[in-house]
Amino acid sequence: MDKWLSKRYPVYVFDIDGVLVDVRDKIAAALKALNFSSVKSLNYVEKQKFWKLFLSEEYIAYDKPRRIGIELLKDRLSKGKVVVVSGRPEKLKNKTIEELARWGVPTSSVIFYFRRKGDRRRDVDYKIGIVRRLRDIVEVHEDVEEVLKAIGKLYPNAKLYLHYDDEYKIYKI
Repeated sequence: MDKWLSKRYPVYVFDIDGVLVDVRDKIAAALKALNFSSVKSLNYVEKQKFWKLFLSEEYIAYDKPRRIGIELLKDRLSKGKVVVVSGRPEKLKNKTIEELARWGVPTSSVIFYFRRKGDRRRDVDYKIGIVRRLRDIVEVHEDVEEVLKAIGKLYPNAKLYLHYDDEYKIYKI
């Protein structure tokens, strides 16, 4: 167990893709490279090809800062512990943290969780597995409703933020 978990702090949970990072250009570039029209229409094999490209070090260059998510994260650092739970693989950890630092995120003050090699669980199952180990969660910032709904059931008093495009809204279960 992480040492910081032994003390009590308000905990603010953030996702990376769609919350701190705008990945719309990355999605478009990966789809174009594979000659696919949309992620929703892909079969299993096509999805595997898409995710391999999307989650490659090469395609991290398409990431753009999502200012609203970054500003919210920076604000929450003064109020408690910020934990980033990302579905990105651990192989992207260093490059992602470098990228966030370039965009002004004080990464040394943030606790990061990345998906371990070989972890092929659905995003919601992976994130719930991490979040279950945390206490005192007061806010969750995520771009997937299914993840917010699952976390909201575990932490009914947490404030849930659904991020989309260049906005967010309070999510109610």
